[in-house]
Amino acid sequence: MLDSLTNILLVVFAFGFVIFWHELGHFLAARWAGVRVEQFAVGMGQAVVSWRKGLGFRTIGFGKKGFHWGSSQESFEKLIKAEFSKRRERGDTPDRPFSSLSVREQYDIARDIGLGETEYRLSWLPLGGYVKPTGQDDLRPAAEVGKDDPHAFGAKPVGKRMVIISAGVVMNIILAFALYVLLFMVGFNAPAPVVGSVSPGSPAERAGIRVGDRIVSIGGDKLQDFTKIQMSIALLRDDHPASIVVRRADTNQEETLQVQPIKTKQSFNMPAIGVGAPYRLKAADAKHRSTLLTSVDQAIPPDSVITSINGDAVSENDFYKLESAINNYNGTPVVLGITALDGKASEYSLTPELGLFDPFTSTDLSLAGMRPRVAIEGVMKGSPAETQGVKPGDVVEKVAIVETADALQPPSVKQFQEWVNDAGTASRKIRLTVSRDGQTIAPLDITPQGKWPWSTRTIGVLLSVETDKPVVGEILSDSSAAKAGLKPDDQIISIAGKPVTSWFDLVNIMRSTTPGELKIVAANDAGERTITLLLTPDDTHQASLIRYGHNLPLEQLIERRKTTNPITAAKWGVTETKFSVIQVYQTLQRLVQRTVPVSNLSGPLGIFSAGASAADRGMDWLIWFTAMISANLAVVNFLPIPIVDGGLFLFLLAEKFTGKPPSPRLQAAAQVFGLVLLGSLFLFVTYHDVLRIFG
Repeated sequence: MLDSLTNILLVVFAFGFVIFWHELGHFLAARWAGVRVEQFAVGMGQAVVSWRKGLGFRTIGFGKKGFHWGSSQESFEKLIKAEFSKRRERGDTPDRPFSSLSVREQYDIARDIGLGETEYRLSWLPLGGYVKPTGQDDLRPAAEVGKDDPHAFGAKPVGKRMVIISAGVVMNIILAFALYVLLFMVGFNAPAPVVGSVSPGSPAERAGIRVGDRIVSIGGDKLQDFTKIQMSIALLRDDHPASIVVRRADTNQEETLQVQPIKTKQSFNMPAIGVGAPYRLKAADAKHRSTLLTSVDQAIPPDSVITSINGDAVSENDFYKLESAINNYNGTPVVLGITALDGKASEYSLTPELGLFDPFTSTDLSLAGMRPRVAIEGVMKGSPAETQGVKPGDVVEKVAIVETADALQPPSVKQFQEWVNDAGTASRKIRLTVSRDGQTIAPLDITPQGKWPWSTRTIGVLLSVETDKPVVGEILSDSSAAKAGLKPDDQIISIAGKPVTSWFDLVNIMRSTTPGELKIVAANDAGERTITLLLTPDDTHQASLIRYGHNLPLEQLIERRKTTNPITAAKWGVTETKFSVIQVYQTLQRLVQRTVPVSNLSGPLGIFSAGASAADRGMDWLIWFTAMISANLAVVNFLPIPIVDGGLFLFLLAEKFTGKPPSPRLQAAAQVFGLVLLGSLFLFVTYHDVLRIFG
């Protein structure tokens, strides 16, 4: 909890600093141009603390008049008014009301009595900031404004006003560059640009990308870490193949491959090719482990290292050899040699997991329409499942609704998730009957939970499928298995005369069998029976897409990008800043082309969530995140949208070419349009942020 709070505070500070730096650009340019600046604010809303020359600090608190905010404006105006009254009594100024004084006259009095013209303030809502030059909203021609107040924004030439408006964007680019240079001088620990996994049937697999390949470039752009791979792929077009250069792990030779991205639900409808981040053959430390309780966690202690696979010595970067051993599984467990942090050596026999989900069709894979029973891979600490005694490794034989007595025996993973969610939504309990180490235990009554009305209810478990015993959990309608007469709870004894002792046997047989008739021996409580199953080409294709995996708690493969040469750091900084800026423009282009959904945009909530995650990974990641946000802010602020810097710059361009500013009516209408547009976008992205974070 303390770490989370610290991360949030760090992100608030970083976000505030980016805004401060942006507004500092406007402020310095305004001072250079001779424009009076009335306020310099970081954050929105009322001031928590402020400072003004001659008045010092003002903070929130309680006084004789009750609660007050930390603005110095009231005291500032009171002192000016008092001085004006003295001058009027002495006859030093015409006898007229204070309200008739112009802004210029008020600030002239303030200067005479030693008060600073600018109030520097920190406001309570850290979601923005602003600099308030005198008369920025004055829509009269410059010559007319200048007669009243030569220090007003509108009194300055168009060129100087352009500098003031664009200075914030320029400062954000400078900040992004400086932060990237700092990052590479102190060192950036990022995931290596290496393929850690390849999804079955994915564009990457079809193109020939393999686990362990180092991705050198995408579309000609050199890549230094895995974050660039994710960003670059997400911005590809799904109707154009991309040229990807890889360096093979086994030969160290480079190859150029053509990959056609595909949009998937798992990638939030953005182009994807189906590659995952790399990892090391080293167990994660205690801090970065999941809150799930699994049997593997006990066998692979924190910070231990896998030193051999099936008796062959391996290094920490040889994770692709583990992938190869797992996917060549033939019924004999993969034996891992493990050395703990204290030097103690041990072995762990790893039985792979079945990967029965295809992210590129968003469907649960099956074997001729058969799905295994659901098993409990992990149990979250403090969850309803742990409280009621559910253990890792339990196989769910039956799920029932306590209040209605409706039951399903046995369920598949998908069916189990649906029953738990439906029961939780209706505020009902589920009753689980599970087998543990081959023995059925007493039913467990559990109340599913969910934090938000639109979220999926859960009992706090990580689900997998039973692999040791070839018992059918679900039969898909209209499938080959359904047409053959197979039923849920059937145990497959043999196929085509070949004995079946596990789901791995089923997969291997289906992979190697040609379409046609198969004799299957199945058994249930009524006894054994022999049936004929017509295996279709689609059935064998589905079997070919199944991959084996593992749930070992391994560290990511991290590479440190660092240089002590400031020139090299500057070159890298230019490249990274350029990439960050171009990435935003490419995202906007893809939004227009509708290859990137608008729902994938993030608002303040999403930015803070991403920032907190970055801060949790270390100070280097917080610097990286801050640099990226600064570059993003530069681009977004200079878009030709009324109410942001880019829209104001357009008005100045129009004034430059026409010799007069756009009409007040047009500018006012444009400002209202911009306000409505940004307000609507804020609500839209915040809604989707909530769905992503809490849904």
